Amino acid sequence: MKFPWFQDFNKPIQYAVIGIGRFGTSLVETLIGLGYEVLAIDPEEKNVERVRNIATYSAVIDVTDEKELHDAGITNVDVVVVCLSDLEMNILATLIVKELGIKYVIARGLNDNHVEILKLIGADWIVCPEKEMGKKIAQKMVIPGIIDLMDAIPEARLIEIVPTPDLVGKRIRELTLSRNGILVLGIRRDGNAIIVPNPEEIVRASDRIYLFGSPSVLEDFII
Repeated sequence: MKFPWFQDFNKPIQYAVIGIGRFGTSLVETLIGLGYEVLAIDPEEKNVERVRNIATYSAVIDVTDEKELHDAGITNVDVVVVCLSDLEMNILATLIVKELGIKYVIARGLNDNHVEILKLIGADWIVCPEKEMGKKIAQKMVIPGIIDLMDAIPEARLIEIVPTPDLVGKRIRELTLSRNGILVLGIRRDGNAIIVPNPEEIVRASDRIYLFGSPSVLEDFII
C-alpha cells in the first residue's frame, strides 16, 4: 500500500479517527505514540472516554451530521480514518468527510458488500482488520515458529513504496538506503517476489519496494 499523504503534506500530518471502539482506540494510541496529533470522534460518550486523556482533541457528536463534523474540526486534518461498527453510519460518515474535502479517507470494511460500497463512494484505502488478523493467526498455526516482524521489533516499520522517477533505473546499492538505516527487504515485480534483492538489482517503474527501518528515517526518505 502506498501512502500518498506523506508526499503531499509538510510535517506534521494530522489525523482524525471516527469510531472509537477497540480498533479505533488502538489507532489513536498508536498514532499518538508515534508523535502525531489525533482528533478522536465518536457518537458515544463512553467510547470517547477511552481516549480523552490520550487524544490531542476529542468530540462526542453525530458523525452523520455534516455541520457537527465540520464544527468538530474535521476539515483541519489531513487524513481521516472511519472505523465505526455500525455499517450504515460508517458509510454515511465516509461519504460526508469525502464531500467535506478531506483528501485521504481510510475506511474500515465490515464485509465484502460494504467494501464495494466504500469503493464506490470514494474511500482511498479500505482496511479489513478482522480478515488481516485471521491471515496472521492462520500463518502462525500452520508454521508455529513464524513470527511477525512488527511484533518482534515494534520500534521499526515495514512499508511499501512505488519508485519515484529519480529511483527508476538505479541499482539498489546506488540508493544508499543502508547508510541511512533502511533495509530493502523485497521487491514485488510482475506478480513475483524478489526476497532480499541483490544490490545490483535495477529498480523498475512498475516495482513495489518493501523498506524496513525506523518510522522517522522512513518518513524522511519518502517525503
